Amino acid sequence: MAISVDKVYKTVLSILNKESRGFLTPDEFNKIGEQVQLDILDQNFYEYNRAVIKHNAGRAVQDYGNIPEKIEQKLDPFFKTSSLALTTSAITLPSDLYKTIAVTFKNRTVQLEKINKNKLSYLLSSPLTKPSKSFPVYYQTDTQIVAEPTLTGNLTLDYIKVPDAPNWNYVEDANGALTAQDPMTNFTLHESDRVSLIIGILKYTGLVIADPNVIQVATAEENKTIQLENS
Repeated sequence: MAISVDKVYKTVLSILNKESRGFLTPDEFNKIGEQVQLDILDQNFYEYNRAVIKHNAGRAVQDYGNIPEKIEQKLDPFFKTSSLALTTSAITLPSDLYKTIAVTFKNRTVQLEKINKNKLSYLLSSPLTKPSKSFPVYYQTDTQIVAEPTLTGNLTLDYIKVPDAPNWNYVEDANGALTAQDPMTNFTLHESDRVSLIIGILKYTGLVIADPNVIQVATAEENKTIQLENS
């Protein structure tokens, strides 16, 4: 499930025109939409952690009241799995990686524990803590995963991918009127994030067109949404 980039852009323009707040160009919309989508993805991770803590602290709620499961559904469109060939201890990360979820080995039967790089020398200093092929570890840099000890075969990497950049594509006629045109790239977000997406775009739009009133209106709507979620 994805959110139509065409519907979101037209909704934003409709609100701006109704309030006589100016115009947001397609290029500006695409750039703002890309940033807001990332903001919402980060927020969903935060909301998931918070929901799991609340869920575990009280009685488990199933079906419609299972909030962690609902937020998982928001994150699922970004979930991706990649098989990485082990030729050395260091493996280049996929170019679309946003957040690592798990690194496993031997058809997922062995999971590598993630550590900070500065902890490795401490682990290697003792036979009791030294990583082995049965209990391997890894640390991650900006571009690589480094496993210890050196393994052979393939690693399975579960991760959250970078969202596809939204693109409202168009053609312009002789009078300057814009008409939507395929191909377009929709937002990867779950449909339930539509309101947050529109509000977020309006907040950034207020900065672009230098109108603080747009920011205030969008912020007020966002606060209403937060209050309803926390009530």
